[in-house]
Amino acid sequence: MKSHIKPDERNRKLHTTITVPFEFYASHSLSVREKTHNHFWTLKLFVRGTPKNGMVIDILKLRGITDPYVEKLANTYLNENLALTEEQAACPTCEMLAVYFYTNVSKELEAFDVTLKAVEVELRELEGKEWGAARLEAD
Repeated sequence: MKSHIKPDERNRKLHTTITVPFEFYASHSLSVREKTHNHFWTLKLFVRGTPKNGMVIDILKLRGITDPYVEKLANTYLNENLALTEEQAACPTCEMLAVYFYTNVSKELEAFDVTLKAVEVELRELEGKEWGAARLEAD
């Protein structure tokens, strides 16, 4: 079987990054918009590693690790959610939720030979309009 890797790249250590999405609804209020309002949130985890047996990590295992953290936020008022730190609950933005997910999921991934390279949290109106996203990246 012929390799698709160029000869000058054969000595490099190659890594693969997989992206796994999660979705949930939650409400929050912010100093710039104090009235409580609902959003549809999308979480994307970017996990890097060297494939073993064809996979960087079993996606079902990654979902099993991450789902409990998503479920703690789903269908809640984030400003009063005890799963978040005091700072995160005071201002539950995409940036703060990215830190929440990174902090919790990266600890659990230490048992695997992978790295959580980035966490992206996207914010949408219930009708689908995207407000924006934050991407937290690890070196």
